[in-house]
Amino acid sequence: MAQKADALISRMRDRMGVEPDDYSFNGVLLAWSRTSGGMSSARHCESILRSMRNPTNVSWSTVINAYTHAGGALEAAGLLKEMEDRARDSARHQSSNHAANTLSIVVYNNVIHAWSRNADPDASKYAEAILKRLESGSSTLNLPKPDVVSYRLVLNAIEYSKDPDKAERAKSVLDRFIASIPTVSDPNTINTQLKDNMQGAYNSVLAACAYTPSNAGDQARNNAARILVETLRDLNNSKDVTLGPNQESFSIFMQGCTHLFRPGSSDRALLMKSALQECCENGFLTEKIWDKFCNASSEEDVQSFLSGIEKGDGSFAALPCDWSRNVAP
Repeated sequence: MAQKADALISRMRDRMGVEPDDYSFNGVLLAWSRTSGGMSSARHCESILRSMRNPTNVSWSTVINAYTHAGGALEAAGLLKEMEDRARDSARHQSSNHAANTLSIVVYNNVIHAWSRNADPDASKYAEAILKRLESGSSTLNLPKPDVVSYRLVLNAIEYSKDPDKAERAKSVLDRFIASIPTVSDPNTINTQLKDNMQGAYNSVLAACAYTPSNAGDQARNNAARILVETLRDLNNSKDVTLGPNQESFSIFMQGCTHLFRPGSSDRALLMKSALQECCENGFLTEKIWDKFCNASSEEDVQSFLSGIEKGDGSFAALPCDWSRNVAP
């Protein structure tokens, strides 16, 4: 399909002497951006872009999208910078009342997404730097405000990074995300999609804490442990009564307690037992969560938790079904 589109452009130029319009070029770019050719296809998209007399923002964003899906974060970031430079140049020739920038938040999110998938050790920092720039604004560009996707992508990048301070950075991004949500008189009117993203954002912070590197140092690991507990507490205390920990939240929290607290410590035992109790009360117990609790707890603590259960032999199958009533398939 992409090759056929290329051939059509060539015939228009070479045989008919007609310069293809923006719509034609953008169609070709879109075709190439959707191929499975990886970086080769993305670079071909860019070569087409460079051959256009007056590429539109759609043209540029399509090529950025191609690089994003091909894993070319550096290339995508470079094209974004060019787009911004072009917007500044355009603004200089327009009145001060004219919007200096027409770039879409989708373009910025594509570049953030590219960095979130990149193996560069500093990739999450590059992603967060873009977010901070969008939050702060610019004196020379009318930058779009970050949206839900922007925050989720940055949190995803931080969550999977190996930075020792990932827990603190993730918590900071979460706080800014929550602060960016408009206040509503009735929290229950927040749409389901936003609630799902809020839930996912909290879980990303829990994961950033739980998977703080073992060699991060005592201070970073202590901070991660503190943020782990605070984040689960904040999720429980959300003003939106329909928002709270789910099975993933409890599973990650258990993992974090195991990883961040000293084996056999009273703090770890108390936190895990308290979280498990809440998990069961809310109907989110899974076999994975139960196994994590059993593997990290003493036999005495496990038996103490099961003390009021008939036929409590310690197996997941013997536990009350009500403890798992809200588990997602």
